[in-house]
Amino acid sequence: MPVQIELTLIVRQGCHLCEAAEAELSRVMSRFAAENPETEYTVDLVEIDSNPDFAKFSDEIPVLLINGKQVAFWRIDAERVFGQLMELV
Repeated sequence: MPVQIELTLIVRQGCHLCEAAEAELSRVMSRFAAENPETEYTVDLVEIDSNPDFAKFSDEIPVLLINGKQVAFWRIDAERVFGQLMELV
């Protein structure tokens, strides 16, 4: 049965850490896709100020969730995130 991976990056407009997190996540996902071409995943970018469902993360943005579980905040540790993704496949 194929694994479905859902990534959610919670950001705020004008946040320099959020911009850096987006770039780092893009690099991680490029590597992940190259090494796991059969694995399906989605990446959703959520603007926290327009989505009250994520208000609890307001002081920690950017926040990365994988399948709904918080795995990073403030900065994306590429190797750690990649390792967590690899554990799912």
